Amino acid sequence: MKAAARDRAREALRRMTREDMRAADASIEGRLGEMRRTRDARRVAAYLASERLRECATSGFVRRALASGNTRVFVPLVSDASTSSMRMLEIEDPETDVERGAYGLPEPRATRADGSRRVDALEDIETVGALDVIIVPGFAFGEDGRRLGRGGGYYDAFLARYADACVRVNASPPLVVALAYECQICPPGVVPIDAHDRIVDVVVTESRSFACTSAGSDALA
Repeated sequence: MKAAARDRAREALRRMTREDMRAADASIEGRLGEMRRTRDARRVAAYLASERLRECATSGFVRRALASGNTRVFVPLVSDASTSSMRMLEIEDPETDVERGAYGLPEPRATRADGSRRVDALEDIETVGALDVIIVPGFAFGEDGRRLGRGGGYYDAFLARYADACVRVNASPPLVVALAYECQICPPGVVPIDAHDRIVDVVVTESRSFACTSAGSDALA
C-alpha cells in the first residue's frame, strides 16, 4: 500500500512545473512565517529541502530564522542509515555550515570549521532546551495528519526518540509541522501508516494551513 501511495505522490509532483513549485514555495514560506509558534520559536529544527526530490523549500525560512538573532536552527544529518538514525545539528550560516552529502542531499557539516562538535538538539537537550518546532518533509499527507515518508523511517525514529527525551527532562513536546504542496494532500484515512508512524500537528500548503491534532489547533488559533 505504501509503495502504491508513493507512486501516486511521485506522479503528482512530476506534473508540477518549476514555476508552479516556486510560486507554491513562496506561499508556503509566507504561511509558515505567519504562524505564531514558528515566528516566536527560540529553537527550531527544519529539513534542508532537495530540489531533486521536489521538496517544499525551506531556505528562506531558515535564513530568516538565523537572521533574527533570536532563533537557534538545527538541521538533519543521517548518522547511521542501517538503523535509520538521524541527528539534528545546529548551524549558524547555511552558506558555510552545509554541504552535499553522500546522496547529493544538503546536510550540515559534522563539525565546525575549528573542528569542534556541533550542538546536537537531542544529545544536548538538557543544556540547550527542547525544540519548539520541528519542520518535516514527506511524500504524501492526510488531512488527518498521517504522513508518508520516503521509506527510510528517519523522521519517525527521530521524533520517537525526541519525544522520549522531552518526557525525561520534563519539557513540552515540539510542534511538528509538515510542508506540502496541495497535490500531496489526501482525504482522511487514505494515507497508509504503521503503528510507529507519527501524526503531524499541522500541515502547511500553498493554499491553507490546517491542524491535525489539538496541539495543532492551539498553534493555529
